[in-house]
Amino acid sequence: MITIHLQKTAQCITEVRISGHGGGAKGEDIVCSAVSALAQTALFGLLHYGKEDIISKMSEGEMLIRVKETATQEHRDIFNIILSTLYMGLENIRRNYPERVRLAVSSVPVE
Repeated sequence: MITIHLQKTAQCITEVRISGHGGGAKGEDIVCSAVSALAQTALFGLLHYGKEDIISKMSEGEMLIRVKETATQEHRDIFNIILSTLYMGLENIRRNYPERVRLAVSSVPVE
């Protein structure tokens, strides 16, 4: 199962964690491929617009994207568009494959 956790404030998504696999054969799993393609494309966009304001880690079956607390407001606005679009795509995959994708969103208070 692929587990996706998004963390957000009232204004924007601040972190995305993805782990696991879609359950199909390696290299042939369309669910895993779709999630990976969306997440990696979002990460490339984030890094293109504000590399210095993003923390990211990728390894086999795991991905982390985190917006740094020190990110400029301009970058936060761009990042939120990219990450909100990522969320919409991941939610669509989850709706179509609920037995293979779990998606959770948690809110954190803004200090």
